[in-house]
Amino acid sequence: MSAERPPMNRRHFIHVLAASGAAMIATNLPGASAAAAAPKAAAPKPRKPVAPAMQRELRNQERSLADMLKVVRDYELPAGSDPAFTFRAMRARRGGR
Repeated sequence: MSAERPPMNRRHFIHVLAASGAAMIATNLPGASAAAAAPKAAAPKPRKPVAPAMQRELRNQERSLADMLKVVRDYELPAGSDPAFTFRAMRARRGGR
């Protein structure tokens, strides 16, 4: 006695279709692989040198950010203080969109 299979859903059908198509291509093209069939990416363009003023400003911003993070991390919260927020997981909505 064999149980009857339920009809295939769309997502599973597309997955099977893509896998069978890839298998057909791989078997019909001897020596070809997916990597060989993919187009080659263009070589990255060489970067222009950064101006000294820009480098100085970037270092200044990095230093400023590091100082701000140090202040925030070193701040001591009073004992027993309430948290800023409370995370509560929500149930997923079911049904149509």
